[in-house]
Amino acid sequence: MVGIDAQSMVDDSGVVLPDGFTSIEQYAGELVATFNKHAVLPKINIVEFFVSQQWSRVPEDWRRFFGSPHFDISSLIPMASRGVAPEGAPVSLREYVDAAFRLRLPRDPVPSQDAADQSKIIEYFLDGMGEKKRKEVVELSQLIDGVARETGSRLVVDVGAGQGYLSRVLAYSSSLSKHSVLAVDFSEGQKRGAEALHQSMAKKLRSRKARAEGYEWKDELRARLDHRILRVDMDNTNEVVTAAQAACQSKGETRWMLCGLHACGNLSSAILKTFAESDAAAVVLVPCCYNHISEAVPESKASDQTAPTVGFPLSHGVLRSAHLGIDALKSACQASGRWETDAAGALGAFKRGYHRALLHYLMITHGQLSVEDSIPVVGKVTNNDLKAVIARGDVAAAPPSGSGETKAEAEAGREFAVYALAALEKMKHAWRPTVVQCAECQRSMDHGLQQIAAVWTLKAITGPLVESLLIVDRALYLRECCGDGGTVRAFALFDVVDSPRNLVLVAQRANTSGTGNGKEEGEAGINC
Repeated sequence: MVGIDAQSMVDDSGVVLPDGFTSIEQYAGELVATFNKHAVLPKINIVEFFVSQQWSRVPEDWRRFFGSPHFDISSLIPMASRGVAPEGAPVSLREYVDAAFRLRLPRDPVPSQDAADQSKIIEYFLDGMGEKKRKEVVELSQLIDGVARETGSRLVVDVGAGQGYLSRVLAYSSSLSKHSVLAVDFSEGQKRGAEALHQSMAKKLRSRKARAEGYEWKDELRARLDHRILRVDMDNTNEVVTAAQAACQSKGETRWMLCGLHACGNLSSAILKTFAESDAAAVVLVPCCYNHISEAVPESKASDQTAPTVGFPLSHGVLRSAHLGIDALKSACQASGRWETDAAGALGAFKRGYHRALLHYLMITHGQLSVEDSIPVVGKVTNNDLKAVIARGDVAAAPPSGSGETKAEAEAGREFAVYALAALEKMKHAWRPTVVQCAECQRSMDHGLQQIAAVWTLKAITGPLVESLLIVDRALYLRECCGDGGTVRAFALFDVVDSPRNLVLVAQRANTSGTGNGKEEGEAGINC
């Protein structure tokens, strides 16, 4: 069993829960009740903030507190990162923050192996990875390797394999590895990239330098890793199951398992559905990109034991009473744990959100959009985009408003104008407002930065609750699939500051047993 910190508890199946909860059902019930009580907060849309008067959805006493001219925006950062409400905050706000932090799933990492085990990862297989990716691949590969040995799985199917970083480590790197890997992705470009990286790695391992360091590559090992282009989604789990079963049969094996590292949106749900609808012995999954999860409409959530066709909810029971919505799902992608280590970045994010909401308001008030139109996608407006607008001389200082405008106020108007022109270019919109129009819009909503910073923070605080809902839903679904004797675990695997999406789900079916540790006699491997 994994080690657990003092503020966590583990239910009977191995799901690490917050302090005070002894069963996942008990936890799910309170989690849903708390989310539903405050559901309006994560569902506030920042882009439509001014157009739809989203500020009115915040409780009145909170609005008075955040709207005070003496309120310090920087005090929002420790509230989001550590749950420290600003001095003088209303009691109801403090209670909300306390509940949000008390109920989120524990995020302190539980390493899968000790440093000695991790040192068995051969360095050549980590080439090309950034530091974050390296840490994730090392930890997750060791966890998967252990589950494969426990269940006797001789084939690991890596879904959403991308460039094959995890796949190569699983197939070759650990001195305990003795399984083959089927690396699955739906992109031809990703498959080509993965195969090119594999060839480069094999070339290095054949080199004199590698041999001098004790590494020996054998060409017959190439067959241990197979890259395939296969579609895996909520409507199609058959392709990957058929491929996995055929690969097992060709090697005279029967047991196989699934895995995924930061499987995006519905792909993570599809991986779990593939496990549920197949004979896979186990699944190990780190989900990501919750904003790309599809959700059942509330009216359809009462349906009973039918197979899921959307990413949420997967399980049957209390989770079906929670309607998340796209804005809440986006809030689950926040990384507020990083705010205190990058306060300038957090404050910059507040301002970008403010400018995006201003631009939407400006476009509607000048007839460039209607409230019925879809919100245009801007993407990320970078510093280079802003510098390009300034370098062209598109934005001169706005003329004085005639109302005693300060230099700082004039600069705020110009700053918004620079953003507006850069963003309109990104969305490929032909309209170009004047600096005067931008400055007037900014002056009319100069109170908005403080408001949006507060709402952004409230959404970020609720985000881990949304992520907890999604993880618990998936854990309950896996429990339904595994049946009696199966095991389901959920816990934090990576450092949450380095890897905000650090929660892993592990499920093993009943009546699976390993074949012992280490290589079997006569099995080809990489000497190290």
